[in-house]
This record gives sequence, structure tokens and C-alpha cells, in this order.
Amino acid sequence: MLGSMGIQIGGTVVPGGPPQQQATLAALALRSGHVVPLHELMSAVWGEAAPGSAVMILRTYVWRLRKILESGGCDPQVLASVNDGYRLAVPPASVDAFRVEQLAADAARAREAGRHDEGAALLAEAVALWRGEPLAGVPGPFAEQQRSRLSELRVQLLEERFALDLLLGRHTQVIPELTAFIGEQPLRERPYGFLMRALYAAGRQGDALAVFGTAREVLAAELGLDPGPELRTLHQRILAGDAELVTPAPAPATSPSIREEAAGAAGPSSPLRPAQLPADIADFSGRTGTLSALCEALADRGRTALAVATVSGMGGIGKSALALRVAHRVKEEFPDGQLYADLRGTGADAADPGAVLASFLSALGVPRQEVPGSVEDRARLFRTVLDGRRVLLLLDDARDTAQVKPLLPGAVHCAVVVTSRAHLSGVPSGTHVQLAEFSPAEALSLLRHIVGAHRVDREEAAAVALVGACAHLPLAVRIVAARLAARPGWTVAYLLARLADERRRLSELRADDLAVSAVFELGYRQLTARQAMVFRSLAPVAWPSIGLPAAAAALGLGEPETETLLEALVDAALLESPEAGRYRYHELGRDFALHLPRPDTDAPGEADFAVERRLLHHLLRMAAEAFQRMVPGDSVHSTISVVTAEPGEHRLATLAQARAWVVAEFDCAVHAVQLLVARGDSAEPDLLTVAADMLVALSSFGQDIPYGRMALTARALARVSAQHGNHHAAGRAHFICGNAALQATQLAQARADSQLAAEACRRAGDRAILQQAYNDLGVIAQFEQRYDDAAEHFDQALALARELGHRSGGLTTTLNAALARIRGGRADEALPACDEALSALREMADHHGIAHALCVRGQALHELDRLSEALADYAQCLEVCEAERIPGRRAQALYRYAETLRVLGRVEPALDAAGRAVAYFRTVPDRDRDRGYALLIHARISAGAGHDEQALAHSREALEVFTRAGLPEAAQARLLVDATGVMAVQGRGVRPTPA
Repeated sequence: MLGSMGIQIGGTVVPGGPPQQQATLAALALRSGHVVPLHELMSAVWGEAAPGSAVMILRTYVWRLRKILESGGCDPQVLASVNDGYRLAVPPASVDAFRVEQLAADAARAREAGRHDEGAALLAEAVALWRGEPLAGVPGPFAEQQRSRLSELRVQLLEERFALDLLLGRHTQVIPELTAFIGEQPLRERPYGFLMRALYAAGRQGDALAVFGTAREVLAAELGLDPGPELRTLHQRILAGDAELVTPAPAPATSPSIREEAAGAAGPSSPLRPAQLPADIADFSGRTGTLSALCEALADRGRTALAVATVSGMGGIGKSALALRVAHRVKEEFPDGQLYADLRGTGADAADPGAVLASFLSALGVPRQEVPGSVEDRARLFRTVLDGRRVLLLLDDARDTAQVKPLLPGAVHCAVVVTSRAHLSGVPSGTHVQLAEFSPAEALSLLRHIVGAHRVDREEAAAVALVGACAHLPLAVRIVAARLAARPGWTVAYLLARLADERRRLSELRADDLAVSAVFELGYRQLTARQAMVFRSLAPVAWPSIGLPAAAAALGLGEPETETLLEALVDAALLESPEAGRYRYHELGRDFALHLPRPDTDAPGEADFAVERRLLHHLLRMAAEAFQRMVPGDSVHSTISVVTAEPGEHRLATLAQARAWVVAEFDCAVHAVQLLVARGDSAEPDLLTVAADMLVALSSFGQDIPYGRMALTARALARVSAQHGNHHAAGRAHFICGNAALQATQLAQARADSQLAAEACRRAGDRAILQQAYNDLGVIAQFEQRYDDAAEHFDQALALARELGHRSGGLTTTLNAALARIRGGRADEALPACDEALSALREMADHHGIAHALCVRGQALHELDRLSEALADYAQCLEVCEAERIPGRRAQALYRYAETLRVLGRVEPALDAAGRAVAYFRTVPDRDRDRGYALLIHARISAGAGHDEQALAHSREALEVFTRAGLPEAAQARLLVDATGVMAVQGRGVRPTPA
């Protein structure tokens, strides 16, 4: 341990293996005889950055270490697996770090017994065990902690040995070693005293005085301090020629405790009561619940440990304001005072913990000249001075855990509030708050506080939009409020208009020394070049968020490296991670990133082009894989222009995974297409094809995504593709528009788009989508009750499906043709087609297709008056839909099921089923035809049950839906309205008036 890591077997030292394997060995060896759980090993080796495969890696390291030990003749149980961890069972003396501690303890006992020669020899033996820097080259937080501890131990042992050497009169012999030691540790005062005493005893009074001068210069230059009282007293004694210094001085039985040193340095018997909190903020607003929780935690007198509350969040989120309000609320609970420090963690000159401790100690009454030199000694003295006192500390804008830890008191009755951009997981915080943006109500409240309620309430709608343009960031709201307050002649609407242009929004969010851009600039300047590249590069495409695989693909990096870079941006509060593996920009942070200058090495826009290109190809690969899970065997999949997948990219093993990926990345995918379309004439034609293919693949998940919004993007894509003469992309984009309009029952628009799709697909030779377009034209004709036209289109679609070998597509078309026959009064012809399709779909395990076939077959059986069989098919359909999460088809089956129940006279279950269908379609946009049918059937059932007013209400709603959609079923609804209206009037006329 006390140098390079190694295992000594016999007379040979065997290396400990790779650095992280050495870190594993160090963690086991320094807890020899104890079980070290896997999670502690992971923390020791990697800290919070453990990879996903950490457990497997650790098991490999332990296996290798066991092999090394076994090769030297050790029992295999020396390194044993115990529960969820490992135990290294070796004698303490076989670990050099433990051997040193044992020798030090033996030396202390010898010194206390007056055996000074023995004590000095033991200390010399202990120090000789060091072979260089402890744990040299071993990574990980545990190794770093032990490296610091063992290095400090060596220094302490050397000082104790020097003291014994002087006691034994070895003045001349110790001078060279002391001189070298001071060069190594120039800020420790005790060795200067040793050297002064040794030189004086050796007859070199002038040299001894020169050492004091050197000490004074070094301490003043490095720490701004004068030598301490012990060194100054020794200096005076040498000046006076004190003869007692020539004889060996008695060594202390033990080293003075820190408490004893502090007690002599603590200063006046009546300690000062610091009151360092800055003034509270008069217009503080919001955070009511958070404020109460923090105050309660800090003021709890029943606690058994130091109260530490940490507040983290992005710049401008209001951390300092909240912490200051909390501190002022609870300060009366801390009668011994309040300490405050701005740690400047987001700046280039973060506060040095040692300097902060020196300031705190001075405020607590410790004379400046009595403040120790090292951070560790200052921290120990700080804890000692605060022991038994009730003091509140506010540490604002901390950089990291290492900056904060030395500043924490040990006293249970003290309390600390820490603010930082990153969550300081290493700080022992009893209460942690991650601040988010204001709610709209909180943002408006702050605006009212500063501007005045009368101005805000007079333009409330504009005020709501104004704080929305500020993305509810407290700093941004404060800035716009300050600007309005400074300009009484401005209206809220006027300032809102100035913020409307996103290109100048950040420049508008500036008032005096407040600026939103400065908040992001501070964080950005601390990034490495690679982190800054990622922050700039993903800003255009990561909207509203982006998953880790997509981000890695866009950047052209591996996922582990990308995750490390993105997590660093989260720690810098420049990105947010709403869930594991997902990242997003704050709205104003994105504005900042988008307007950052690109490196001179980038060709104008080329870096953005490359990111967008890689992302689109990745999204297409994943969407194509998802499509194959949703519609296995569909011939469209073979026509999608997928670039070869990256190694390990095949990851959607099930339909559930495919659906989850589509839902997660849908917004990002549509945004990527919008970016491409916005390039207009400069858009790459090949990427237009990629975009169109991706949208087609996503369209199979129509019930899981906002299909109408995708259609708006597809319409723009169709226009740009047509301008480029890309008929393949234009046809596919028009098909999506037509299909979306069809699902929304916008039949005229659906017909126009589907005809454009068919025309473009014929030009491009895109038979797979042409088949789909013909099918949609058939459905449209069927909705419009043009059954001959519907049959013609379905025949065209079916012929193409057979040419393409598209079995599932052909079966869908077969079922659509069967529906046309059912509605045309030829249910007897439809039933065999349904049976054939259902059998084939079951063979293919196409659950969506099975549900569709059962629903159509149920309608055929209903029309043939085979009602019990129809109910059985609907029930099977509902079971499939429940199991496979197909809510739209389930709702369709429910209202058809209800209609059959109505005919059978089973009113109550019919009302229940129809009611559930109505409830579903009222919550789903763009399903007017289904909603109208569900309402119409519910109205019929209600009328038959004598619920005339409910029947009238639902039939009227159905009439409104069918009329708005331009569907011929409006005539049926109108007849029912007339009939139920008459019944409702008659019913009201004969009912008795309530008493």
C-alpha cells in the first residue's frame, strides 16, 4: 500500500494488475477480515460513476486476485465470497499500512514508558516502510482518501521521530533530514522549531535565526499569517541565548490533542457572536412548501446529528434567495450567531476552504496569528471552537463536496444550508431540495410583487404569456419585472412582443447587472472542450428531450462516453435528466446553446448537418425495427432505406419495448424532420427519403402517438420533397396526411391526400405504399357509402398485396372489403372472407389483425341474425385488445357489442358497454366517426330503456359529430333526434309534478 500496489509471494512482488483491480485489492486489504459488500466495492472503485457492468467487472477482478494468491500457495478461502460481498482474510501484519499503525502504537507505548531509544527506532522502522506515494496510480475515491490519510500519517510519524531524536541529543544527525522535510512540507510550523532547536544546539545560532526568518516569509506569502506563539517564543529564546535549549528538552508523553491546542488559541473567554447573513430579499415569492420543510428540518431541536440542508438547481432558479430566506427565518434558533460565505463555485476563482475557515475562525474570536496552517488543522480547530455552540452557516454557491466538507461543524446543535448547481451527493445532507422552475402562479406572484398588482391584473393574459416566455425561470421573471418597474410607460404586452423573437430573447432578459445569459455563461466556461462540443451540438436536435442512444448516435460517439459527457452537463446544471437515460435542455439554456459561436474549424452549418444526418439515420433504424415488431411480415419494412445498424443497436426485442421507444422518441423524431424541412432547398434529397420512411414506420403506432401532429410535419415534408422531385418521399408523406385525415374522419381532405399519394407512388414505383393508398381510398369510399367504388379500390389494393407477397396487408384489405359487403347488405359473402382472414392472422400471431378480424366477423354475424355467435366474437376481440393494449379497437368492439346486446334485449350490459365506448372516444381526438357511432348506439339503447332525455342528448351529440365530419350517418342521427325528441316531450307531459 505504501507505494506501488503489489502482492509479495515468497520473496517476489507480484503486480496487482490493472489500476481498477488494484483499487479493488486496496479496498479489500484495508478492511482485511471484514466482508466488503459489492455496493461498497463499486463505490470504492468508481464512486458515483460505476458502469452498468460494474458487478461483472468486480467479479472478474476478484477471480484474478484469487488466482494470484492461489499461485503463491494461499488457501482459496483467503479471498472468499460471503453473501453479497468478499472478505480478504490475511493477518494485519501482512498489510504494510496496518504494520505501520502497529509500529506507531508500539512507539507511543515505548515513549510513554521512557524508552526513547526504542520509540525512535520503531518510528524509523515505520517510516522506512514507505516506498513512495501511497497507493501510487490506484484510481477511485477510496484510494484517494486512503492516499491522503497515509501521507498525513507519514508526516506525523516523522515529526514524532524528530522530537525523540532531539530528546536523545541527536541534533547534528537530524539537521539534514529536517532540512529536506521542511522543503517537502513548508507550511507546517513544528518542523521549523525542530530545525531551529537542532541548529542552535549544534552551535549554529545564526542559522537557527535564519530558519525563523524563512518560516515567517513562507507563512506570510502562502497563508497571510505570522508564525505561531510557540515558534515566536523559541525565536526569542534563541535571541536571548537560552542555555536550556542546548540540553535535551523533555518530550511530551503524547502529542497534544487538537482540543488542547484549540483551547489555548480560542481567544477571549466571551466568544464573539457573528451575524454575517446578507439582508433578506424583500420581494421573495413562492416556494412555500419547500421553505417550510427546510425551516422545520433546521430548527428541529430533537435531532441527533448535524442538520445540513442542501439546495441545488440550475443557475437563476432561486437557490440563494431561498437559502437566505430560510436562514433569516430560523436564525433566532441559533443564538451564538450566523456565518456566511460565498464559495464562488461557478466562477473561475472558487473560494479556498482554508481561506474560508480562516475567516470563520477570525469571526469566532480566534486571533489571526493562532490560526493553524493546514486546512485539516483549521477544520479541526473550527469544529472545536463550535463545540457546544448553536451557530448557523450559510454556504452559498458551492463547487463540489471537497470544498464543503472541511467547512462543516461537528456540533449537533449547529446547522448548515448549502447551495450548489450540482447535487452534492457526498455531503451528509439530512434534507435535500432540487429546485425546479416556478409554477405559473409563483411566477405571476413575483411579477406582481415587483411591478404592482394593478399593472399585472390589468393585462393578466399578457402577464401569463410573459412569464411563460421567461420559461418560469425566477431570474428571468425578476429581470422582466425590473424592466417593467423601471419603465412605467411600457405595457406588459409591449415587453412580451420584444421577447417573442427567440433569436433576441436572451438579449432582452437583461437588467443592470442581472442577465440570464451570464448564468449559463458561468457554467459553460467550466466545461471541457468535449463537454462544450456536446452542449452545442445537441441543442438543435434534443427537443423536447433526447434518449441516450439517440444522443450517442447524433454525436457519433459510444454510449458510455456520451453518458459520461451528458452527466457532466447535468452536474454543471446545463442539462436536466428527468429520468434515467433521458436528457433535456431548459428552454432558455437551449436558446443560449443555439447562439454560441461554433469553433473556427467547423464549416458553416456542417457540424449541425452531420448531427442531424446521424440522428435521422439512427431514428430510422429504430423506427424500422419498431415497425417490424408492430406489423411483422409487412412488405413495407423491406422498402425502408435503412443504413446498416451499428453494433449492439438491435435492442427492441418485444412489441412492448418498441411501443415504449416510439412514445419516448416520437417528439424528438418529428422535430428532426421539421429541422430537415426547414432547410428547404438545401435539404439533402436522400435525407428526405429517410425522413419519409421514418414517419411511415412510426405511423403504425397511430394509437400511441399524436398522429395529427405528425401529419402536419408530413405535409411540410411532402411539399419540400415535391420541390426536390423526390416522388418516393412525397408519396409517403402524402399517404401519412391522407391516413391521418381518414382517422379524423375528414373525408374530403383524406381523399385528396390519398389521391396525391397514389399518383406520387405510381411515379416512384413505390408499390408498397400505393397498396396502402388504394386501401385508404376504399375505406373513404365506404364511409361515403359508395360501396362499388370501395370494392374497386380494395381490389386494386389486394392485387398489389398479392404481387408484393404482403400477406398481412392483403388480409387487412380483405377485412375492409368484407366490411364494405356487410354494409352493402351482403354479409353472407363477407363471413367466409372473415373466416379465412382470421385463420391466417392467428397463424401469423398478428394480434392487432386478429382483433380487427373478430370485430368484423362479429358485425357479419350480427347482420345474419346469429346474435349469440356475434357476442362471442366481440368478447374474444375484447380479450385480445385488453391483453395487447389496443384501446381504440376495444372501444369499437364495445359499441358493436352493445348494439348486439340491445337487439337481444339485454339493456343494462348494453348501456354499460356503450357508455364505456362513448367515454373513450370523447377523450381521443380525430376519431369522430367512432364517437358518432358510439353515441348513436347509446342513444338507441337509452330510448329503448325509456331514458328519453339521455337518448335525446346523445342523439343530438351524434348528429353534431356526423354533420361536422360530413358523414352520411348524420341522416340516421337526425331521425333518432326527431323520434327521441317526441318521446322526451311526451314523457315530460305525463310525469307527475314532484310534491
